[in-house]
Amino acid sequence: MPKEDPNPARALNGRDALDGVRAVGPADALARLGAAFTTLGRAQEAISFYEKALDDYRASHDRHGEAVTLASLAQACWQRGEIARATEAYAEAAELFRMLREPAGEAAALNCLGLLHDGQDDLEAALGYYEQALAILWEAGDRDGEAATLDVIGMALRRLGTFRAALDAHEHALAIRRQRKDLAGEASTRHALAMVFDAMGQPERAIAYYEWALAIRQSLEDRPGEAITSYNLAKLYERLNLLREAEALLSRAVDLAILLQHPDAASDEAELSALRARRRAAGLDPPEDTTGRFPRLKREDEAGGEDDESAAQKTTRRRRRRGPATR
Repeated sequence: MPKEDPNPARALNGRDALDGVRAVGPADALARLGAAFTTLGRAQEAISFYEKALDDYRASHDRHGEAVTLASLAQACWQRGEIARATEAYAEAAELFRMLREPAGEAAALNCLGLLHDGQDDLEAALGYYEQALAILWEAGDRDGEAATLDVIGMALRRLGTFRAALDAHEHALAIRRQRKDLAGEASTRHALAMVFDAMGQPERAIAYYEWALAIRQSLEDRPGEAITSYNLAKLYERLNLLREAEALLSRAVDLAILLQHPDAASDEAELSALRARRRAAGLDPPEDTTGRFPRLKREDEAGGEDDESAAQKTTRRRRRRGPATR
């Protein structure tokens, strides 16, 4: 199976609104300790500090501190796999942020609710939360958050088999990325577009988008991104029986996975061994290192610019007028 790019979801899950650090006071110190233990991967200890901070914020009627701590508590519960508790805490945080008229916090909590449901394959519920967050982000003018949300919407729609709607979401995310000259984000969106075209049975267009994403990631020296795009492109070439090209890319993906100590390294290496055996059985010579030098289709959106951006804004406005799904 092709691998999803984790970057759009990671951007939404790590929004500043969920990691707010307050200036003074005992509750703030407790919240900071919770954040420190979350970063260390010690979620149970983080939860204990967040719960104590939450009690203090509630006792002092500090609703902002309560909202931020609820979101942080939800993140720690999520880390421990306590999905029901994380969902409840994010929902409470979203309500508080809405009451406080803090759109960044509300959108972040809603997107995290979407990601939680997405991770449980409850895609319809996830889309409801994503759409609500998208409307808030558009209203607040948070273009980076808007683009990342459009990408996770597109990923969910692709998994539902709604390919045209998935393409629409990713294409408008791409317009925002390009207008903002966000190359790392552009690579993520192109990777996602390639997955849609692959699922639609259009391998040539999928290759074109993977190749472009790969070229950007190599230019940025984004090794994790290069690894995942190389892997997906290798598997696509393998399905097309282009075994030498597939081997060159999969070999690169394995080298990077080992370098990055990625948990998929062993399974990727096993797939590479099987691919090499298949290539030898076909009587093909070993490949040269051709990574990033395969022919590309004409870049259909080469012009880019303001027209793409205007189209993206129109689509987001249409989504906003349609209204969010009911929670």
